[in-house]
Amino acid sequence: MSIRRRLMTRFIGLLAGAVILILVLGGGIAYWVIQQLNEASLVEDFASVGLEQLISTAEILPDGTVRYDPELLKRVEENNGWLQVLDEQGHVVDAFHTPSDVPNHYNPGELISYWEGRKPFPYQLYMLIRERNGINFTLLYGESNQAVTMLEQTFSGGSYANDKLVLQSELQEVIRSADAYLLILDQQGRVLASFNEPAMGTPDSYSIQDLILRTRYPTRYGMTTVTIYDEQNQSTWMLSVPLARNPAVVNENPYRFIFGPALIALLISIITLLVLLALWYANRFGYPMLHMLQWLQRLERGHYEEPTGPRGKPRSQKGNGKWRQKYRVYAEVLRSIQTLSSTLKRDEELRKQTESLREEWIAGITHDLKTPLSSIQGYAHMLEAEKYNWTSDEVREFAGIMLDKSMYMDRLVNDLAMTYRLRSGGYQPPVEQTDVNTLLEDLVHRAERNPAYGGGRITFQPAPVPVNGHVHIPSFERIVDNLTANALLHNPPNTTLVVSVQSGEQTGDFCVQFADDGRGMDPETVWKLFERYYRGTDTATSDVGSGLGMAVTKGLIEAMKGRIEVQSALGKGTVIRLIWDRHSDKV
Repeated sequence: MSIRRRLMTRFIGLLAGAVILILVLGGGIAYWVIQQLNEASLVEDFASVGLEQLISTAEILPDGTVRYDPELLKRVEENNGWLQVLDEQGHVVDAFHTPSDVPNHYNPGELISYWEGRKPFPYQLYMLIRERNGINFTLLYGESNQAVTMLEQTFSGGSYANDKLVLQSELQEVIRSADAYLLILDQQGRVLASFNEPAMGTPDSYSIQDLILRTRYPTRYGMTTVTIYDEQNQSTWMLSVPLARNPAVVNENPYRFIFGPALIALLISIITLLVLLALWYANRFGYPMLHMLQWLQRLERGHYEEPTGPRGKPRSQKGNGKWRQKYRVYAEVLRSIQTLSSTLKRDEELRKQTESLREEWIAGITHDLKTPLSSIQGYAHMLEAEKYNWTSDEVREFAGIMLDKSMYMDRLVNDLAMTYRLRSGGYQPPVEQTDVNTLLEDLVHRAERNPAYGGGRITFQPAPVPVNGHVHIPSFERIVDNLTANALLHNPPNTTLVVSVQSGEQTGDFCVQFADDGRGMDPETVWKLFERYYRGTDTATSDVGSGLGMAVTKGLIEAMKGRIEVQSALGKGTVIRLIWDRHSDKV
């Protein structure tokens, strides 16, 4: 998978995970809000909400009794209520927290009279009829309403006339003991008279909406409010009794304590989640990018190793060399930086080696140019001096030495020019098809006649079959001369050289091998063998060479679409192969 697709997959996956977490978080908070709303509804209007839940959660046992939710039964007790389950004949089949003044059997008309208020009953009744498991039963819930009873007694035993409220002393004591207060309102809701009204906190007039809200939502105001309309005086009697439960919540909306914390919790949770995701993203994606940036900055300063951790190991890798989890997404980039680091480090080492070789090359070429020049200058001064009378033989001897030194300098300059032409590709010798066996045999026999090599040191082994190769004969002759001289002049006098020809698998492919049994070379010498002027030469003699022979040899072979291989070890001699095949053509 490419880094682009991998990054896209990671980012989409993380975004989807964040969305799922937010949805789960929102769902949890919504569930909490629903539960709290349900609790608030149970507190405010248990008769409507609680009875429905009692029916839906009730379980009829085999003995005919009913099992209810314990939490809802606890709520019944807190409301000073009671429960009865009636069969179709009005008999009580199950009861809970039922007072002694509540009957255990109801006639159909009797129960309806109690429920509609046409017949006095000490409790406020609520009924719910449901079918459970094929059985119809009636759930009767009763709740004592102190405010209703108190207002009815007050309305019956008191009077309001001529703008004056008259209450019996017993009724006044009942109202004071309950910490309640009584108000008489006119048709516009203005307060005409009052009893035990608080000094502060009550309005001077009440709208229809105020009365409805106070009657419907007692917990919002902390008071149970009931009213009776006096048709004779066209006034309204309003009695307010403080709630026995949670009296601290007065004049407040109970739902504010649900939605407020829920909203705050949701905002804090989302902010926390986003901060954690930002930190996670920074650690997951930003830290590897910072690591790579530091690595590139180190490369800029010339330090090619990867930044390491406290233990001195690369931060992106485990102990076994594999990528750490958060670095795997950038594996291609890290591998590219590793390759770049290795390349830059290798180039830096090569540059230092090249600078060393260049210094050696300049020192060597300066020495080899300066030495013959010194000889020429010395003999020129000797010939110019008037105090010497040289004979003609001595003059010719001096002239011969000067000529030899100048010819050596000419060869050196020509070889230098040749190496630069070969390196730049400016020299492309014309090749022609030639019998390699015959050509190489002639060149080897000519080399054997060179007195500098000595006799019997060169052996030629032709290929058993004719070999026709495309070579440039003058360049090929120079290659053979350079390799022969290199093998015989830079090895002990008893070194022998075997020159052989091998045919290739395809027509025109062949290999020429130069194998000697001399002292051999170490790996560093083999690596530098074809560098221009790697070896400085001693110009005391003119036949040692220019020091550029191997560089020229390699360039000429490659110009003729061949390649050269060297195999050598100290004490085991040297084998040099000149190879022409299809592979070298492609190279």
